[in-house]
Amino acid sequence: MKRIVAAVWISLSLAAGSCLATGNEFGQIDDKNWLKDAKYGVFVHYLGGGEDWNEKVDSFDVARFASQIEQSGAAYLVFTLGQNSGYYCSPNATYERYAGVETGRRCSRRDLPMEIADALGARGIRLMLYLPSRSPQQDKQAMAGLDDVHERQPAPQEFTRKWSNVIAEWSLRYGTKVSGWWFDGSYNTAGWDDLSKPYNWNTWAAAVRMGNPNSIIAFNPGAEIKHAFKKLTDRQDYTAGEQNDFGATPQSHPAPQGLQWQILSYLGTAWARADGPRKDDAWMIDYIQKVHQQGGVVTIDVHVASDGSIYEPHLRQLIAIRRALR
Repeated sequence: MKRIVAAVWISLSLAAGSCLATGNEFGQIDDKNWLKDAKYGVFVHYLGGGEDWNEKVDSFDVARFASQIEQSGAAYLVFTLGQNSGYYCSPNATYERYAGVETGRRCSRRDLPMEIADALGARGIRLMLYLPSRSPQQDKQAMAGLDDVHERQPAPQEFTRKWSNVIAEWSLRYGTKVSGWWFDGSYNTAGWDDLSKPYNWNTWAAAVRMGNPNSIIAFNPGAEIKHAFKKLTDRQDYTAGEQNDFGATPQSHPAPQGLQWQILSYLGTAWARADGPRKDDAWMIDYIQKVHQQGGVVTIDVHVASDGSIYEPHLRQLIAIRRALR
């Protein structure tokens, strides 16, 4: 029923205006300014697909994973719902209907983010979710069902309507268990910039905030330094900050007015790779402290195995960071 209400509401009126503060999962009045005090968080790519997708998702040990995130000292976790394969680690009937796929095959039967949210919430750690800005680019059937085109082209109006409905189902499900969202691949904004059209940035942001009016949002236009700390819309709350190395600071590359400063890069030699760390403990500790003192926050991508275990050398460095900064 909630999904139907969401679809109708998004189709009729989508002005994402200011929201009243609401109680969150931590039993306190929430707002959108918590990120600047977080110091650092962890980012995890949990992706895949194929006939064994449900088996892989079912193998994820949430209790051990949550314990490791707690050991890391991270104030928040960014976790991928899915990316370009068209497979997601959470149920979504709206997506399945649009994509024309069988229930429980592309969207896992297990609601992994819900279990993670509950386990992290019990430890006082926030959960944020990752999604691409566009339909899964490797799944042509899903792209057609969602009325989308290549991500470098402007987003069609009908795609924005449908994708917002998909997001709304997840947002309503997780409510205040989710504190924010990080949207990848916002390369061509022409499809959302014209606010006179029915479906635009406001549509998208309203869908994101249906479950939690105070969810913070970032839209990522790319990893080049000129893009990483850019503001694409007034609906954005923090910088996407994607970089292929740590090093930028709020002083060297200030955030536009109204955005919280955040940088995202990886501990290994590439995203989600099980090698490294590239930097020694002392360097990372000093860097995170410097960014925090300048009003920013550092998000650290680490490798996680199919069963949810963090790559041990990455976990060791995170524990060293926690001991120094927490």
